[in-house]
Amino acid sequence: MKKVPTKTYFNLSEEKQSRLVAAAAEEFSRVPLNEASINNIIKKAEISRGSFYQYFADKEDLYYYYLSLLKQDTQKMLLDSFKKAKGNLFEGYRLFFPAVLTLIMDEEHSDFFKHMFLHMDYRTGKEVTPDTAKHLETERKSDHPLKKHIDMEKLKLTDSEDFSMLIKFLMTTLFGTIGEGFYKKHSKEEIISAFNKKIDWIEYGLEKN
Repeated sequence: MKKVPTKTYFNLSEEKQSRLVAAAAEEFSRVPLNEASINNIIKKAEISRGSFYQYFADKEDLYYYYLSLLKQDTQKMLLDSFKKAKGNLFEGYRLFFPAVLTLIMDEEHSDFFKHMFLHMDYRTGKEVTPDTAKHLETERKSDHPLKKHIDMEKLKLTDSEDFSMLIKFLMTTLFGTIGEGFYKKHSKEEIISAFNKKIDWIEYGLEKN
């Protein structure tokens, strides 16, 4: 089950919520999640350890809440990209990638995302994915929420599960390209070029005609 802050947290004043989020941002930008210190967070936020556990179950809970705040715009960005691409799945991802990369590489958040992508695990990958691009386990695979935004006639898919598999593959490619870019300290332009090359391979294949 996806964790969220407790009701007690949302009963706090906006100033106190902002102070705690700012403390989380600073700590999770300093080090990756597994090295982050609750002591540093509560000291910066000026709250007690007991108060912290009234708001969040653990540091992972706070981490993924902070991530959810940062990714709020990504779902609209993804759908807008498919709209501009007139339902073309691959062109939509070509448009989406530079937009989401700009968000990720923004100076204010770049250290947080660098740690996240260099230490990404299965759960983090699911949490960072725009909600529309996720396959919800409670739905039939044939009812993937993105389908209504895509021109399905252009895709050579034969099985009802193929679309979900394709979206997961594309998101894995997207995340992997960003992580590789951070690791190799590539420029934004180099990362975009690498992603577009991979999308071309997926869309057109590598076999010569």
